[in-house]
Amino acid sequence: MFESILIATDGSRHAENAAKAGIEIARLSKSKVTAIYVADIGKEYSAAGEFSFNIADEVISELRSSLLKQGAEATGRIKAMANDAGVPFESKVIEGHPADDILKFAAENKVNLIVMGSIGARGLARFLLGSVTEKVVRNSKVPVLVVHGE
Repeated sequence: MFESILIATDGSRHAENAAKAGIEIARLSKSKVTAIYVADIGKEYSAAGEFSFNIADEVISELRSSLLKQGAEATGRIKAMANDAGVPFESKVIEGHPADDILKFAAENKVNLIVMGSIGARGLARFLLGSVTEKVVRNSKVPVLVVHGE
C-alpha cells in the first residue's frame, strides 16, 4: 500500500518521534523513505530587513547556512534510524515554504504517505503561529500521519 513514505522534519524531537513511526511503517510495508527538511529562509529574511543591505546580506547568508546545516543534521538523524531498520532512504534539504514545498514534493514524487510531528499547539498560539502540519493535512492529496507530542 505504501511504496514511498515522506517524512517531513524540522529537526525537533516531535519530528524525530514521527520519523520513528514512519520508518516502522516503511519497514513493515517494505517501503522507501524520503526525509525532507524545508529551510524557511524567507521567514528569516524579514528579521534582517531593518539592517543596511550589506549587513543584511551577511546576516541572511549566515542564517541560510545555519538552516541548511540544521536540515542536513536533521535528515542525517533520520537516515541513521532508517539504516538501523534496513529501510531504503534518501533525503532532501531545500529552501522554501515548508507546507507548500512538502505538498509539492509529495505530488511530484508520487508519495503514498506523509509523516509529520506536531507539538499539539492549541487556540491562539496555533492561530498566531500557523501550523505547517495543519496546512499539509488540510491540503494533501495523500494520507498524512500526524504523530503528536511524546
